[in-house]
Amino acid sequence: MAASRISTDALEMFYGPISQEENRRQKRPIEPARIVRDRYIDFNLERNNFNGFLRSWKLNVPEDYPSRGDFFQFSRNTKTRFTNLIENEMASLGSIKTKFGLLAKFTIFRNEQIQYMEHCFAQRDNEIFNRNNEESINTAFNRFIDEIKGEIEAWSQRGSGWVLEGILAVYVNVAVSWRKLYAPA
Repeated sequence: MAASRISTDALEMFYGPISQEENRRQKRPIEPARIVRDRYIDFNLERNNFNGFLRSWKLNVPEDYPSRGDFFQFSRNTKTRFTNLIENEMASLGSIKTKFGLLAKFTIFRNEQIQYMEHCFAQRDNEIFNRNNEESINTAFNRFIDEIKGEIEAWSQRGSGWVLEGILAVYVNVAVSWRKLYAPA
């Protein structure tokens, strides 16, 4: 990923100026896109590296979103957004590898003060999707929700006292499957 951060000036310093013809032949970067329309939240493209082979999608959850504080209701309401995003990425890229993440805010009352903490939950294993296993998107999403639910419950049962206040953001990282990258042309 470090290569994607090199500026045009640095590249020109080492390799010389880029001709207008070369600039015309270059693919245009993918513009940030909105996948599912909702009056509250949408997935937005946060990062797009290496000609679109690595993409990071983020769903920001506003404070007034109705199911923000209820983890189960939130997962039920956003499941369609996840599946639509994965289906659109498969249609665009073919075989893909994904990883889900969720940023949550917790509160606790200590020393007569309310304290806050944010914690990011990441999926343990990557999921690989292609046109042959489209039906497994729901299964993968449910497995992710179960992982997070288990982590939150285990944390609460240890007597931490932290209580889930709300979901702040959801992440979906998508990469083109290595098979597509190295397939003979």
